[in-house]
Formats: sequence, C-alpha cells, structure tokens
Amino acid sequence: MKRPFLVLVLAAVALAGCDSPQRTIDSLRKEIMEFKAAPDEKKQANIDEKFAKLEGQIAELQQRGDPKAEELRSQLVSLRADYQAARMAKAVQDAKSAIQGFGEALKDTAKSVEDAFKKSDTEDE
Repeated sequence: MKRPFLVLVLAAVALAGCDSPQRTIDSLRKEIMEFKAAPDEKKQANIDEKFAKLEGQIAELQQRGDPKAEELRSQLVSLRADYQAARMAKAVQDAKSAIQGFGEALKDTAKSVEDAFKKSDTEDE
C-alpha cells in the first residue's frame, strides 16, 4: 500500500520539477540564443509564450510568499533585455536587407533605362 503512494508522490514531484520557473528560464536563454543566431517568427512566438508562462510562475511564487520570486523576477528582466536586443538586431538586419534590395532594384532600373537608350540610339542609325 505504501509503495503505490510513494510512486505517485515521486511522479508528482517529478512533474512539478519539469514545470519549474528555473527550467523555463533555462529554456528561454537557449531559445533567445537560437533566435539571435537565426531569427524567425516561429521562434519569436515560442519565446513570447515562454515569457508569459514564466510571468505566471513567478506570480504564483509571489502569492505563496516564496523568497525565490524576487530573484526569478530579476532574471526575467534580464532575459527580456536580451530578447529586446535580439529583436532590435533582427529589425536592423531586416531594414538593411530592405535597403539593399531597394538599391539593387534602382540599379536594375537604371540599367534597363540605359539599355533602352542604347537600343534607341542604335535604331536611329
């Protein structure tokens, strides 16, 4: 009789440990690093979900008066700053790519106009 109860308690502890704020923080760190290396919308959505989850976990700890809540909140703030920096870098890269694309389009248009004038000049002769 004691054995099934013990197994049940251990399973509950294991499941609770899987959903710990520290695991969420570790996961966020990893995902933010991956986002920095190769940003995309799917990673961004996943990170946003994890931030919401972590905020809920911290709020729950604060309600229980857990002293770890303040330390976790400070890690949350740090992670948010890292994430904002990564998002800003992505925005700058996107803008740079857009400007380069616009420059290429202008160059192609100028080349087309130049070719049209050359063709017009050779037809006049």
